[in-house]
Amino acid sequence: MPVQDGDQEFSKGTKVQKRKIKSSQTLNIVSTSSTNNLINQASHLKNKRMNQIRKRKRDLLKRINYTHTFTVVVLPLLSIIYLYKYSQPILPENQDTFYFSCIYFNFTILAFNSGYHKYFAHNSFKIRFKVLLYYFAIFGSSIGLGSIRWWATMHRAHHHFTDDTEKDPYSIKRGFAWAHWGWLIKKPKIVTFYQEFMEQEFPTSQKIVNEIGQNSDEYNRNEVFEYDIGLIDFLNWQDKSYFANFLLTTILIPGLITVYFCDDSLIHGIIYPGILRMFLCQQSLLATESLCHLKSIQVTIPSQPFNDKNSSHNCYNPLMSILTYGQCYQNYHHEFPHDYRSTSSLFAYDPTKWFIWSLEKLGLIEGLCITPNNLIVQLKIQQQQAVLNRMRSQLNWGTPISKLPLITPKDFKRIIGSSSNKDRIYIIIQNIIHDVTPFMEQHPGGVPLLKASHGKDATKAFFGGVYGHSTAAQNLLATMRIGVLDNGNDEEVWGRVVREEGDVEESNSSGQTKSYSTAEAA
Repeated sequence: MPVQDGDQEFSKGTKVQKRKIKSSQTLNIVSTSSTNNLINQASHLKNKRMNQIRKRKRDLLKRINYTHTFTVVVLPLLSIIYLYKYSQPILPENQDTFYFSCIYFNFTILAFNSGYHKYFAHNSFKIRFKVLLYYFAIFGSSIGLGSIRWWATMHRAHHHFTDDTEKDPYSIKRGFAWAHWGWLIKKPKIVTFYQEFMEQEFPTSQKIVNEIGQNSDEYNRNEVFEYDIGLIDFLNWQDKSYFANFLLTTILIPGLITVYFCDDSLIHGIIYPGILRMFLCQQSLLATESLCHLKSIQVTIPSQPFNDKNSSHNCYNPLMSILTYGQCYQNYHHEFPHDYRSTSSLFAYDPTKWFIWSLEKLGLIEGLCITPNNLIVQLKIQQQQAVLNRMRSQLNWGTPISKLPLITPKDFKRIIGSSSNKDRIYIIIQNIIHDVTPFMEQHPGGVPLLKASHGKDATKAFFGGVYGHSTAAQNLLATMRIGVLDNGNDEEVWGRVVREEGDVEESNSSGQTKSYSTAEAA
């Protein structure tokens, strides 16, 4: 029996041992399976991440604007490297080459500012002779900022959607680098939107023009351009031949003129009046969309005399005016984009204005768009009033008279006779009760003079009987109002309500009913 019991016990022990081994094997299998799942999941996440990186790289390569990268980055960089490597000066040593570079700079940037910008983008005048169209189109291409259709579309989008980070192609809210260079090098995400916007603003066929005309209510167009089939064909030609025109006016013409007329080398002609001249023109034009929208750089001396609801501002630093070729008055330009001038000031540095004015006097163009001076003054006054209203709203003008409680003479006597108010000083001026206690220690006439008027009408004393108080003193007194003495003589009180509160309500109402985003809407 003991043996049997021992066998039974051994048997039981053996059975238990077998169960333990089976459980351990199961845990090992589960553990191995979990590890494999984790490895597979990590591998899947890694592959997914790598695919996303590859896709991002492919998208980045697709979004690079290689034409503008070549004209804005590659060519200027190669020129600077050449000058550094061969120890060449930044300005040409040949005097004739230097003079030609200066003349060619003005000749090309005027073609761009007058043609691309004022004529095609803003329709500021009308051309009488077609030769000007070719001057604008061919030599405007030498700046390297794209065709007329593309650049003017982007510029109109900038005016329509200023500071919209999605639709403004060079919104300053995306940073200085983007507003200056980034938008040229990298294509926008909303390509379809800009393509449709381009077809709306600069149609490629007469059929599209007719469709836009039939559905004109669908588009809120601020820029109106009179198209004919000849102009459409011209813009299509310039769009297709843009790069050829760029090479002609940036490489071929400067090189040949430098060799045959300036007695200099071909490479100097390509570098100085060609690429470096182009680079300076680019910086002048791009600065208007970056520096003239960047308020944080106070050295520009920014001002917004017409509208402060967007980032555009006028730069009153003379160096900025020279840098931007007179186009630094962006706050004016955004409000009056059709104006052929960059500002209404007669003495502002604006070569483009003088050039367009000269063309009109020579009879080459007509219909110069000039903003009426009355509209300019109106908008400037409205902006000043808006600023004043904002400042006024932030100041303590005291409780408005119309919101003060009415206090009968009986109640007023009870108030001043109360033991809780024995240390306070109440005076009445023009039927308005004032608690002047907070100011009594600072009163120039001393506390006794105030105590002498405690609970009394001190109107005559305040307005010259004792001392003629300044407007500042009257404003300070208004902050101490606590109630209106209801003695039946309220005509004078409500006259003051009309004078004081009516002006504020009128100005606020005027600001609401006459406010608009741009002067074009007016």
